[in-house]
Amino acid sequence: MVESQILGGPKRKSIGLQPITDARPTETQVQSISPKAQELIEESRHKASQSEEESDGESDETEEENEKPVVVIPRPVTPVVVVTRKFRRRRRIFQAANRAKRLDRSRHMEYKYEVRGLMDEIGILDEHRSNILGSIWAKGERQTVSDAKEYLEGKLSEGIITEDQLSRLCAVIDDYTIRR
Repeated sequence: MVESQILGGPKRKSIGLQPITDARPTETQVQSISPKAQELIEESRHKASQSEEESDGESDETEEENEKPVVVIPRPVTPVVVVTRKFRRRRRIFQAANRAKRLDRSRHMEYKYEVRGLMDEIGILDEHRSNILGSIWAKGERQTVSDAKEYLEGKLSEGIITEDQLSRLCAVIDDYTIRR
């Protein structure tokens, strides 16, 4: 296949289009113009050639005689109405969230690093680590720190973490808490 491409194999099959033949007007088409139309064409050509000759050879006086006065019809002038639009204020109105104790968004990477190390140190099972890490952050950042602590207490009641692990995780949460 590559050899045929390099050496230039047989040309591709045509798509079936045929070349367009030149459509030159035949004698029947030229004669299809009515005699009345032919007379009008001849008259306009004759007038055009006469007006060119007159403008070249005659003076400005004859042109003034040939011109007809233009009648100007006065129209009632409509008063211009200026539309004054009242522009809407484009300020975005948003309702600020109530100030509450939440986790500090700017320290998210530090939090993840510290909590991963703490979970490894205090012996939380690997299968629960990422779930606890993410859920604590999500609840503490979006809701409040107390919701994150309630989540940890729920994990304590499920038997996933112990009292000691709960207190250590709550201490880290308190370190990353700000009022916002």
